[in-house]
Amino acid sequence: MKTRQLTILAGLAGAFVIAALVAVMTRETANQAPFARQPLFAGFEQQMDAVTKMTVDTAQGNFTVTRDARGGWMLPDRGGWPANFDVVRRAVLALAKLQAVERRTARTENHGALLLAAPDDKRASSTTMGVRITALNAEEKPLAALILGKVQTPPSGTRAGIAYVRKDGEAQTFLAQGDVNIPLLVSDWIDRVLFDIAEVRIASVTVTPPSGPAYDITRAGPTAAFAVTKTPKGKELVLPELPANIAKAVALLPLDDVTPADKIDFTGAFRAEHRMFDGMVLTSWTVLQDKARWTRFEAGFDPAQAEAAAKAGPLETHPALLKPDAVQKQIAGITARTKGWAFKLPGMKATDLTRDYYDLFKTPEPVKKTDENAGAPTGQEFGVPGQ
Repeated sequence: MKTRQLTILAGLAGAFVIAALVAVMTRETANQAPFARQPLFAGFEQQMDAVTKMTVDTAQGNFTVTRDARGGWMLPDRGGWPANFDVVRRAVLALAKLQAVERRTARTENHGALLLAAPDDKRASSTTMGVRITALNAEEKPLAALILGKVQTPPSGTRAGIAYVRKDGEAQTFLAQGDVNIPLLVSDWIDRVLFDIAEVRIASVTVTPPSGPAYDITRAGPTAAFAVTKTPKGKELVLPELPANIAKAVALLPLDDVTPADKIDFTGAFRAEHRMFDGMVLTSWTVLQDKARWTRFEAGFDPAQAEAAAKAGPLETHPALLKPDAVQKQIAGITARTKGWAFKLPGMKATDLTRDYYDLFKTPEPVKKTDENAGAPTGQEFGVPGQ
């Protein structure tokens, strides 16, 4: 039989299998008693304030957030780093408001088709697993435990979303309506705010790789362009914007993950010293460990740099530049926020803090020479005798 015919038959067979599965699930639903719309977790809305712990389990890993002594939220497996209060509140409220609108299959063999296999089910593949979201009280008693599966309709504006769900430990599945876009990544749950440095404050950066030459990127003033101070002979920048990207890597800095600094070996780290026109000096060390780049920070003050900025012109002409007392206040805030911690920064920012000197440059393409006389008429084309 020809390959094309085999492909068509295989496609038809797959379509019949899917159709059969849908038919079985539809028939199963039709044979059940009428179902009235109802909260998926009856009574949980009245217990929301009793939640002291949330866990999120996926096929890729899990994390936990718990209440701290001050009534906020933190991640114990991230050394107690603060969690985003609004994200935790939204997740708890989403569980409380979730409405079961239709009953679907109760056959465990059909859970995978709806992405409702448990994330720790050894018999299931990662592509059929759902996400387990659990809210617990102070006694570690689950108040609501959900397996969130395939999203049929994402939320949009004020319109609720619809997804396949089931209660953890129960075989019965439902179509549920509500906020089904519960954040599933730890980067969504942590307090991502690290510190904020306005780009115009950055005067220069010195990058010292673990091997190879160090290099400087500087600019003359807050609105001037950044440039590498020395370019190898016969080379040009791989990208014209690279100097600015490296210099501005610490501006508007969020984070994707966090861990105590003593869990990261910073031996052989890239060192970057960012200097601000107003005197602040921010030093960072970035290293690759377990396929991720981790960075730690240290903030200090250079009075000579601040004095030079003051002599160059009134600080008021550049509102983003800080006066010495404001700089010292920010240094104290950065120290309190970052001391003892290592951070996983967003991809390109981490990359820009770990660039070797020679990787900044390339050999320019040779300029193609053009023959000025190419294509010019010789005269004989027009019947004129040559000379």
